[in-house]
Order: sequence, then C-alpha cells, then structure tokens
Amino acid sequence: MAFTTHCWKNFPRLELLFRGIVKRGRWLCLALSLMLAGVAQADTAVELQELKLDRQEAALYMSGTWQFELPSALEDALQKGITLYFVTEVEIRQERWYFYNQRVAFAERHVRLFYQPLTRRWRVNISPQAFNVSGLGVSLGQSYDTAEDAINAVRRIAQWRIANATDYNPEAKQTISINFKLDLKQLPRPMQIGLAGQSDWNIGYNKTQRLELKP
Repeated sequence: MAFTTHCWKNFPRLELLFRGIVKRGRWLCLALSLMLAGVAQADTAVELQELKLDRQEAALYMSGTWQFELPSALEDALQKGITLYFVTEVEIRQERWYFYNQRVAFAERHVRLFYQPLTRRWRVNISPQAFNVSGLGVSLGQSYDTAEDAINAVRRIAQWRIANATDYNPEAKQTISINFKLDLKQLPRPMQIGLAGQSDWNIGYNKTQRLELKP
C-alpha cells in the first residue's frame, strides 16, 4: 500500500518528464527533416543596397534594403510552423592611437517572421531586443497576405535610429560595422543543435567601413 501511494505521488512528475521528452523529440525530428532537405545547398548570399545614413537634430538614422532569397528549406520550415528570427547589429567605434578603439554607439534590430495557419496570413514583428528576452519592451507588428510581402518587410530598413546625433564626430576617425544574420539562437534548443552548420540556414552579412556623412 505504501509503495502504491509513493508511486502515485510521483506520477505527475513522471508525466511532465515524459511530455518534455516527447516535445524535445518532436523538435529533433523536425530539425532532422529540415536538415536533410537542405543538404548540398550553398550559403545564401546577402547584399546591402541603398544604404543611407542620415543625421538629424537628435539622432543618427539608417535606411537600406537587404537583398537575399529565402532558401526553399526555410520556406518549408515556415509552412511547418517554425518562426524565423533575423537580427541586424550596428556598432560605431572611434579610433584612438593610445588604446583600443572606443565604442560610442550600438543598436540592435530583431525581426520575427512566422505564418498563421488559421488566418492564412504572415506576421512580422520588429523589436530592439531579442524576442526570447523576458520583459520585452515595445514591439511593432504587421500582418501580410503573402509570403513575398512579409519577406520584403524583413528586408527593408527605414529610418532606424542607430545612435544619438552627438555620437557622430566629424572631426574624429570613426567606423561603422553592420552585421546581419538569421538568428538561430532564438530557435528551440533542439533545433539549434540539429541545424548548426547547415548552409541553408547560414544567412549573414558583415561589413566595416569609415563613417562619413554626406552634407
């Protein structure tokens, strides 16, 4: 009787453990199927076009368009309910002869793309923080009728505030580093392991150049 009572008390824990194992197994199976679908594919080329840096009274703004094609493996993932995350990072540094270059500004732009099967619409959310961060602040969102319209929204950057106007010093030598990538760290942990190193999921761009604003 005591043995039966002890087992019954532990049953909820065993049930939760079993559900966790099944859930992780489902993500691993999905990651494996997506991984096999993307074998022997080349890394996705990314270009930044129409880059514009605009200094106004209070801030420095960036506009531009990312040019890349979404691989078929990622399109299949979206249709299967996987959410994709893209992140753009901008860093401004000022050169110093006596020490390491000083970082004077840093900004992040996170974009979440997913498909809503019930409404058959696509959703894009934009946030200054990663979406898996607790206590997320302001997040802008919009729905689209087609995948192409939603992906175009992911590609487009319009008047994004990247620094304060006082951070730009025309008298000093400053550089701007722009980094863009498909952020696998915000995917479920089993998928991160299964998709690591898969070329279809390797979407990225990185460039550093002198920061000079045209009058």
